[in-house]
Amino acid sequence: MNSPDDTPDSTTCPGCGAVLPGSQWPETPKYNASPECAEVAGELLGFEVQNAARLGYLHQLRIDAYGAQHVNPEGPRIGPVFALNGLYMFLERGSGNVDVRTAHSIMANSYDDWPRLVPPARAGELTAYDVLVAGGVDEVESTLLRWARQVWDAWPDNDRRTIRELTVKLVPERCFRTR
Repeated sequence: MNSPDDTPDSTTCPGCGAVLPGSQWPETPKYNASPECAEVAGELLGFEVQNAARLGYLHQLRIDAYGAQHVNPEGPRIGPVFALNGLYMFLERGSGNVDVRTAHSIMANSYDDWPRLVPPARAGELTAYDVLVAGGVDEVESTLLRWARQVWDAWPDNDRRTIRELTVKLVPERCFRTR
């Protein structure tokens, strides 16, 4: 299991499946996430900020991995497209935070016929909780990279192909890097 003991006060996140102890965190209608999982995402952001010199380059990747793993089926179609675009740009094109945010801005201002992407039943085995409790900075970094890769790879081939095509069509070449 990816999370704390399943107790009567625990909940299962509908997006990632993590079983987490109950919390008083507010609902997060943007994501298909339990309040408990949203709290974990906030704690992970705090860890990232405390270790920004080392983890800052993964900021957008963390956001996009979480977003692609917690797609709200009733949410705007642009949400999963942007999350998957960020994963694609980082993992396959070598783009960083600024390039991905620039791509999102360009895409939002030049296109509006976003496809309806239906998330897989399970978008990877790792969750934000696994990243948070991985250990020190080195372990968090490597777990976050594995988590993002799992989330990207879990989406259907057709959806990933659609994201690749939309990105290449809409995003200038200058936003792509080589590693």
